[in-house]
Amino acid sequence: MKTTLDIYIIEKVKQIREEKGFTREQVDIKLGFSPGANYISHIENDTTNSYNLYHLNELAKILDCDIADFFPRPYQEANSLQEYRNAKEEAKRKAKEKREKEKK
Repeated sequence: MKTTLDIYIIEKVKQIREEKGFTREQVDIKLGFSPGANYISHIENDTTNSYNLYHLNELAKILDCDIADFFPRPYQEANSLQEYRNAKEEAKRKAKEKREKEKK
């Protein structure tokens, strides 16, 4: 599950990427992924994957912008840390349920 902060950052990266004229595949390759890896596509379309700080730093270099351009200003009102914690707990719960089903 993505938090509202994850969604904001992903949308901002997408906006800047499109403004700069980069395709998803071009950015994948510049990040060091093989053609067809669809990393950016997975981030933009998947419900679980999101960027980490290392990716954001590289994206800022590729897109020739400041890493801060990806973040809300002055800050996001939603409690992203609590959302993150809740998402982690939910993921653990689902994984446990899956393991229990597989045992049966």
